[in-house]
Amino acid sequence: MPIYEYKCDDCGECFEKLALNVDEKPQFDCPHCGSTNTQKLMSCASFMGGTKSGFCSSGSTGGFS
Repeated sequence: MPIYEYKCDDCGECFEKLALNVDEKPQFDCPHCGSTNTQKLMSCASFMGGTKSGFCSSGSTGGFS
C-alpha cells in the first residue's frame, strides 16, 4: 500500500496518508486545519538517499494516519 505525501494549500501543513485502495485517487483533509484544499505531492524514495527528502521534508509532521 502506497504512502502519499500531501500539503495543505490553506495552512501549509504537510502530512502523509496510507492509501488502502490504489485504484482510487485518494484525497484527504488536512489534519491541522481540516481544510479539503490539499494537494498530493511527489515524494522521493527513501532508498535513494536513506533519508526522507520529499518536497515537504522541512516542517513536515511525518505522522502516519
